[in-house]
Amino acid sequence: MKITEYIKNKKNVRLFNLSSNQKIIDDLELNKLPVKSTFSKTDNQYFSDNCLVIIIINSSLVLDGSIFKSIVGLNNILVLIVFDSFFIQHETECKDTMISHGYRYFGNTTNDKAVIFIYDISKYKENPDWLNSDNWANPELWEK
Repeated sequence: MKITEYIKNKKNVRLFNLSSNQKIIDDLELNKLPVKSTFSKTDNQYFSDNCLVIIIINSSLVLDGSIFKSIVGLNNILVLIVFDSFFIQHETECKDTMISHGYRYFGNTTNDKAVIFIYDISKYKENPDWLNSDNWANPELWEK
């Protein structure tokens, strides 16, 4: 998945750079979006279900859990974790923590500056192949 295309397909995007890493914003062509440098629980009340919230964070915020206290209740979040030495040392723990909170891992950005995780409640659970009308309630298959 091309992350820039994913972002461009969203109509309402909010950007929070909690890491002060401008290079990620430049590389993902997010320069035109207004950027806030803080995020709190009170910000949650202003976002609708169709709003994409992009948060750029340092990996230490993942392990101490503080980021999850702020973003609880949001339905469509893209988290970009800065690919720094702390992340490299704690990669497994960071990935496990994000996945345990319901985020899906989408690899690194094309220039390896950040690691991408997305929580989108509308795509949270993909339907398995067998769960479709071809396999269920087909009277013509009952005799088989």
